[in-house]
Amino acid sequence: MPDYKDSIVTKPWGYEYLMYQSDKIGIWFLHIVEGRQTSLHCHPAKKTGYILLSGEAEVSFLKDTTRLKAISKLMIREGLFHSTKAISPSGIQVIEVESPPDKTNLVRLDDAYGRKEQPYEGPDAVVPLTTDCVMFYPPVPGSPARYTVSGVNLVIEHLEKLDALKERPPEEVLLILDGGLVSKDDDPILSSGDVVTISTFSRLADTFTAPQGMSFMSVRKEFP
Repeated sequence: MPDYKDSIVTKPWGYEYLMYQSDKIGIWFLHIVEGRQTSLHCHPAKKTGYILLSGEAEVSFLKDTTRLKAISKLMIREGLFHSTKAISPSGIQVIEVESPPDKTNLVRLDDAYGRKEQPYEGPDAVVPLTTDCVMFYPPVPGSPARYTVSGVNLVIEHLEKLDALKERPPEEVLLILDGGLVSKDDDPILSSGDVVTISTFSRLADTFTAPQGMSFMSVRKEFP
């Protein structure tokens, strides 16, 4: 499998590139052209989180379809077949987080571009990164890192105590990079790769704790 770091992977529907990777997650940026769509596919051994940064998307499953408008989020469980189509005239921009990071964990059921049952793209689809590609770096405690992607403001940070998050706007989206919430028996409640709103996080944090703190990316229109 080729090394996708520092590269753009071209697709018949647009392109994607790797923004951040750890041993637990990979964060990708996707641009899907208007009227085009990803294959109807699943990931048998990894969960996937979507954050729609701009535009309007139609996400289809085997039996139903839902529409998303930016900024919104969606979690896809392991083995769930799904396809994303861009509805907006300027296409859509999406942050996709996979956990664990493994591009070969892909099964295509159907595809408008002849890739049915084919593996992930090979070296012939890889081109160099351009200067407008945004790369994330691991958070430094006490020093939030701020980025702007597709007109949306993203902050990557690490907090030991999470009570202050409850004061943020309830619609703000959190992408967990590391750590998270656990039960009293140490069962994971929120962990790496999960995407939730502040309102959901706050309700869970009333009962569950983060003994190791939490590294995360927050997503909203304005910087906190």
